[in-house]
Amino acid sequence: MYIEVNDTTTIHHIQKRFEDYYPYLSINFYKMPHKKYEASKEGDLIPGNKKIGEVKKTHVSAILEIKPSSMVAEIEKEFLHRFGLSVQVLRKQKGEWVQTRGTDDFTVKELNELARNSSDDYILSEPDSEYPDEKAIDESEGE
Repeated sequence: MYIEVNDTTTIHHIQKRFEDYYPYLSINFYKMPHKKYEASKEGDLIPGNKKIGEVKKTHVSAILEIKPSSMVAEIEKEFLHRFGLSVQVLRKQKGEWVQTRGTDDFTVKELNELARNSSDDYILSEPDSEYPDEKAIDESEGE
């Protein structure tokens, strides 16, 4: 996947492009950088309608390649070093977006799959106690 980053690109455009490839992941932009395995402060979140030229420190236009084998920490570091942009990858977990602070060493492919599995609506759960178990049904059929 390739993302063009220049002064006229909006944050929302980058987010949409990223989410088109990794539907169970998202990417947010923040005013302050974070360290590996740390969360970003929600108060530092930059809205999606902002243009990159309004928020980045360096004015370099380039195309960023994100491969399925790219680690989350590498992607976040690349945005910071190449463009002066502080980003945080998020994953969907049971319908909620959570920051990837503990999974920075995962590849985006692995993390997308993990998030897909944790968001799966068809995960089987234990049967309710009001239903009889199979053994009780089998015994009553033999009468």
